[in-house]
Formats: sequence, structure tokens, C-alpha cells
Amino acid sequence: MQIFLDNIVFTIQQAGGVSVYWYELLQGMCNAGLAVNFLNAGLNPSNIFEQQLDYRRHPCIRESWIPPKYLRYLPLQYTLPPNAVFHGGYLRVSPQKDIVNIMTVHDFAHERKLATPFPRGLANIRQKAYGIKRADGIICISDNTRKELLHFYPDVNPAKLKVIHHGIADTFFPLQKSADAAPALPAGVTSPYILYVGGRNNYKNFSIALDAVSLLPPPYKLVIAGGGTWTKQEHLLAEEKLRDRYVVIPHVCPSTLNTLYNYAWCLLYPSSYEGFGFPPGEAMKAGCPVVATNCTSIPEVTGNAGLLTTAITATAFAEKILLLENGIFRQQIIQAGLTQARSLTWQKSVRETIRFYKDCWNNKFSL
Repeated sequence: MQIFLDNIVFTIQQAGGVSVYWYELLQGMCNAGLAVNFLNAGLNPSNIFEQQLDYRRHPCIRESWIPPKYLRYLPLQYTLPPNAVFHGGYLRVSPQKDIVNIMTVHDFAHERKLATPFPRGLANIRQKAYGIKRADGIICISDNTRKELLHFYPDVNPAKLKVIHHGIADTFFPLQKSADAAPALPAGVTSPYILYVGGRNNYKNFSIALDAVSLLPPPYKLVIAGGGTWTKQEHLLAEEKLRDRYVVIPHVCPSTLNTLYNYAWCLLYPSSYEGFGFPPGEAMKAGCPVVATNCTSIPEVTGNAGLLTTAITATAFAEKILLLENGIFRQQIIQAGLTQARSLTWQKSVRETIRFYKDCWNNKFSL
């Protein structure tokens, strides 16, 4: 069973959740001793995950001279050997009938009009529809994504769908805070603080996070990590709602993020839509309580360890945050989070993916 993995996602973004998933999957495949071939390898060395891959151990194929910004929307242009397995890194499938097409579906934000507007949103929807129709096996990264797929594409055979949750990287773990060598917090960050991680676009409900912290007693501050460069409007909004009670760290490396999780009072994750949602899993693995919404995939990630609210309001989040002032309850939540995080490993995700490849191959080619 020859496996061909499409690395075009690394040409699309410098970082991001899909890049994390694809990087971890490639690492696992490389370590499993399988016959792995890479397509579109090494075209964008600025991607922070592709930089960490050692392509020398496996055949690397340049699929086409078509620029990646166009190629990403096209079916695979390279002819694969018969009976091969092709797994597209981002919604792509091969038009060949004599191979196994595996596709990963992350979410339906475009279909719900929560992501990129026209025309890119329409291109994403059409590409996804084509892939879902052609795929022999479809990996859904959460049960919520599986349910949404069957909602938007009710004619799909449920038997070709497989839920495989993401793992959480081992770069997130509890620190020995009393040790002399314990990492220091970034400049300007002091406890107690609420941590907000990631994007700030519409369904992430960043404004509600600001309002929630404004309802807390003055010692509490908000630390906003990641999500890229701030706009002038975002600065004005934060200043209006919190004045000097917030710190912005627009770009954060994994080790610094782990430190932030470790010392945070909690992670506040008010997002109303996620295909999976890495920050709650990362926080739990680092021993940080999670306050979040009871929406989409988030309950799958947090299990019984999250302080989840159905009402997406500042008051509801503030009430959950203040529950953590009970020291015994706080420790119970932290321990529950550590237990839940142990079930989310990349080793398990890769193992289930390889098994799915074999099942799909056997279903198509075994007599």
C-alpha cells in the first residue's frame, strides 16, 4: 500500500490549525515505517511546521508547475500508481478511479457563512463538495463535523465517514513552578490573568471576552495571545472596555504559550463555532482550567472538565470564572482536565488514520 500525502497546505499558510494537523500526521506517518511519498514538499519554507520536517527520508514529488495559489483549488494533477492511497492535505482529491482517495473535513464555517466571504468562500464550498463526492473515505475531526457533513450532504454514505479527533502536542504540560529554572512570564504579564488565545474574528466573540473580564474584580486582567497583528479598531475596543487591564502578545511560540497556560487563572474561549478547537485541549494538558461555550465540538474536546455555558454572554462567562475562586473546586477541574487531555494524543490519531487507510483500501481492492 503506497501512500501519497499532499503537502499543499504548507503553501497556503505559515501556521494555523490545519498546518498543525498535517505536520503531526506526517511526523507520525514517517515514524510508522510506511511507504510514504510527499507531494508539493518544500515549496514554502516560511511555514513554521514544514521547517521542522526532514524530507530526505522519503520521495518528494513536485506535482505541477501551476502556482500553488491556483493549484490548491484543483484536483490532483499528478498521476499516481494504481492501488495507491492519496490523502489530500486540504480538501483535494485525485480524479483517478484506481486509487483510494482520503479526505479530511475540518469544519463547515464557509457553508455557515462564518468564514472567508465570496469568492474564496464559494470556491472552498465547491471544492469541498467535489471532494466529498469523490472520496472513498472521509475523516471528520469531530463528531460535530460528522453531523454537519451529513446535514449539508445528506446523500453521503455514513459508512465512509470516520471521526478521528486531533491530538494535543506534548509541548503543553504542567511546569514545576517552584523550581529555580521555571520559565518567566512575558514582560508586562502579571497574575491573576484570564488568557484568551487565537483569532478574534466574528464567531470567536472576542468583544464578549473583553466584556466578561470587565465584570470581574479589578485584580483580574486579560492576556490576549496569538491571533496575529491587531487592528486599530481592536486596540480602541480593548482600551474602551478594559483600559489598562489587558496585555497583547500578537505572536507567541509554543513554549511561551505553555508558560501562559500554566500561570493563567483560566483560559476563556468564547468561540461559538469550532471544527475541533486546539486551545481548550492545550490548556487542559498544561493544567489550566477552561471556561468556554457549550457549542459545536468544544464539549468533545473538554469532556467533563470544561466550565461550559450555553448562554454566550459576558455575565455567564464571568460567573463561571469566579467559580474557580473555590480552591478545592479549582483543583478538581484541573485534575479532570489533565485526565481528559491524556485521551487526546497524536499517537492515537495517527494510529486510527493508518487503520482507516487500510480499511478503505481493503473495501475497494480486496476480493
